Amino acid sequence: MRNRSILFALVSAALIVASCGKKRDESTTSKAVTTPNISYSVLNVLPHNPHAFTQGLIIQGNKIIESTGQPNTSWIAEVNPGTGEHDKKVNLPGEFFGEGITIINNKIYQLTWQSHVGFIYDAKTYKKLGEFTYDKYQEGWGLTHDGKNLIVSDGTDKLHYVDTTTLKTVRTLSVTEGVNSIQQLNELEYVNGFIYANVWQSSIIVKIDPATGKVLGKLDMSHECNQIESMYPAADVLNGIAYDANSKALLVTGKLWPKAYLIRLQ
Repeated sequence: MRNRSILFALVSAALIVASCGKKRDESTTSKAVTTPNISYSVLNVLPHNPHAFTQGLIIQGNKIIESTGQPNTSWIAEVNPGTGEHDKKVNLPGEFFGEGITIINNKIYQLTWQSHVGFIYDAKTYKKLGEFTYDKYQEGWGLTHDGKNLIVSDGTDKLHYVDTTTLKTVRTLSVTEGVNSIQQLNELEYVNGFIYANVWQSSIIVKIDPATGKVLGKLDMSHECNQIESMYPAADVLNGIAYDANSKALLVTGKLWPKAYLIRLQ
C-alpha cells in the first residue's frame, strides 16, 4: 500500500521482542499511590544520532522529524530511520535553545527553552512563517496537539492548551497521580485521546487523561535506560516520544542516545 509509513516496514521486520525489565524507583509521587504499569514489547531497535540532544520527536506521514536543544546546536531535522542521521532543514540562531515541536494545520510549531519565544514554519518547505510568545509559562519544554489546540509543558505539573489561531492560552491542566502532582513534565505526545509525557530525569512515561489531568498508567523504560547508561556513558536522559498511526507503535529515544526503540503497548 502506498500509504504505509517507513516505520510499518520496520515493525514487520522486528529485531527484538521484549517486555519491561527491572524497575528503578524513580517515581516523583508517593508510594501509597498505585498506578497501573503499562506493559510493552520492543519491536525494533533503530540507530539514533548520538549528537542529537532530543527535545521533540514526531512522525508525520512517512517522515520522522526531530528537534534538538543546546545553544548553537539546536535544529529541526528529518531523520533517516535506517541510519539515524539528519537531513538538517532548520538551524536556530545560536542564542536559542530549541525545545518541543509538533505539526498541525500544515505548520510546524516549535518552542524554545527560556527565551519565551516560539517559531512557526511551513511543514513542507520549512520556511519560517512567524513567531509567538508565551510569557505566562515558566519555560518552554514539550509540545503536542489534540487536533484543535497546541498542548505545552513548561517543566511543572501544568499542561497549557493554546489556540492555534490566536496563540493564546485557553486552558491549563494540572497533572496528578492520586493526590500528588507530577512535576517536570517534558516531551509530549497525543495518542488516541490520551497525552503521554516524559517525566524529566526518570525512566517513566506517564499516560494522562486530558479531561481530568489524572495519570492513568505509567510506562517504565528503566530496562532500556539501564542498557543505554551501561553502554554509552555520554548519553543523557530519556526524552522523545513519537506515535506512528499506521503501525500503531511508539518511537522512543533520549538525549544523546545512539539508539531509538520502536515499541508497542500491550
